[in-house]
Amino acid sequence: MVQLNSLSIWGLSVLVALGLGAGDSGFLTQKAIASEADERSPAEFTCPENINQLTAHLLKDLPAYSNRVIQRTQDINQRFGIENYIVTASKAEFEPLGLPKLQYSPLNHQEPQQVFFTVLERQYKNDEIINIETYHWLFLTLTESGWRTVMMFSRFGNSQENLPSAPPRESTNGIIGQGVQLWLRDCRAGTVRT
Repeated sequence: MVQLNSLSIWGLSVLVALGLGAGDSGFLTQKAIASEADERSPAEFTCPENINQLTAHLLKDLPAYSNRVIQRTQDINQRFGIENYIVTASKAEFEPLGLPKLQYSPLNHQEPQQVFFTVLERQYKNDEIINIETYHWLFLTLTESGWRTVMMFSRFGNSQENLPSAPPRESTNGIIGQGVQLWLRDCRAGTVRT
């Protein structure tokens, strides 16, 4: 997925403005505009039912989705000169951990899918760059309307120090968890661009 920041959006507006100024009459014809729009329209995307295909797309787009969450929610950090960015997400691993049966009678016979992945976050603070590795344990379930998040746990570490990672904590509504939920929403709606 293409990441757009304010500079990219500004650059796109300049290109569009320059494109509209081209041609003999100074403007593109309606037919030319329509054909350009057809060339730029994304290929149709169907949210995969296969967990491997789904997570490959999800983790490729996750930094962009999570960075948008950061931009909406991190005003306090930014006021203190702290800026966080999600740099990349690893490939998924699917070897499930054994879980105790906590339900007396299961709602359905389908176990949630367990997905493990790592994210590299970069933090800028007082002219210092800190790389933070986060480890995520995501539970997904396939419903009639598509994939949904059940819950997520995360462990946080610092790649520049030889310290153990923090204990896992529930992070379904954290930055990465919200990024996952937003991507899954777009996936169910068929608006994810390939």
